[in-house]
Amino acid sequence: MVIILLTILAVIQTALAWNPTPLLIEEQVPQTAFMQLQDFQGAARPEYNAYISAGIIYLPLPSQSALSTEWGIHNGFAFKQNLGIWLTNNFDGKSSKGLTYGLGWFGERQGWNNEDFLFVPNRGNFSQINQIHTFGFTIADSSKHLLFGSGLQYLNAENDTFNWWLLGTWGRFSVLPNFHKNELQFINAQLYLQSRELRGNKDSWQNYLPDLECSYFSKDSIKMFISQNIFKQKFYLEGAFWARPQDLAWAAFKFYPDPSRLLLALEATATKKESDDIYFGGGIILPFLRVAYNSTKDYETFFKNRGVWIVEFRLAIGTAGDAFFALNAPKNAPSEISEKPVRKTENSK
Repeated sequence: MVIILLTILAVIQTALAWNPTPLLIEEQVPQTAFMQLQDFQGAARPEYNAYISAGIIYLPLPSQSALSTEWGIHNGFAFKQNLGIWLTNNFDGKSSKGLTYGLGWFGERQGWNNEDFLFVPNRGNFSQINQIHTFGFTIADSSKHLLFGSGLQYLNAENDTFNWWLLGTWGRFSVLPNFHKNELQFINAQLYLQSRELRGNKDSWQNYLPDLECSYFSKDSIKMFISQNIFKQKFYLEGAFWARPQDLAWAAFKFYPDPSRLLLALEATATKKESDDIYFGGGIILPFLRVAYNSTKDYETFFKNRGVWIVEFRLAIGTAGDAFFALNAPKNAPSEISEKPVRKTENSK
């Protein structure tokens, strides 16, 4: 029975597989560069001590991601591998006085190859391999909710490119501009109004304020993001849209059984493509595994794929003091099995 189900799944995947092109793979580089800095901006907060993330997308069937070029269709493998870490001198959370210094590196290797691989790619015919690396240094004062950072970003695609960036965070507001030489590439501003116990905010009506984000690329390219808690910081409505040009990008309904977002996440998404078609999808996220179909996340980060089941082996966890949490979570993971103390009985010794 299992073999029959796997065979049916393989046939469905083959029938609905998409064909990445060299242009799509090339266009993914600036998008990945932006999202690396976006994640760094969200992970490096004055109240936090460390963050680590890793992910490998594996597509076992070459027909799922056959490359389409002017010479025809070429069987092979689209791939995406990433690793990131940000550590401070207070990574164990035992010191809370004075300034905190941090170092970070987020790296990703992505592209297409005519052979499957994990570590050493085969740079043969039709292979296209990109690398994006972000390096940064931060200094923070958690008592004043202040953090400053700066660093370099290296993009290795058709040409080697170096960008530099700045980061400033004060309380719930954060801004990150990115430059190539003296030319502004984009500015990303985050305003997290929702109350977060991880950052010392009280559990109150402020839980129902939204999280907002604005990404300015040029006067004709501005993207907005909103995340709205609708019930006990477990159910959320999220969406992204282009303010210029005016257009919907995607919308999602998400459920986190635990507000730490570490144990489980369920999502249903709707993505609007350039053709104005809307594709529905979703996924489930476990502590070390993510399975998704037509998910908005994969459309934005994996060469605009469609009709493919994504299996990603992953890790994403941050620390604040002795608490653990997922990126942008409102609360830490549960640290006790029971809140009630154990009482000794009269018969216990």
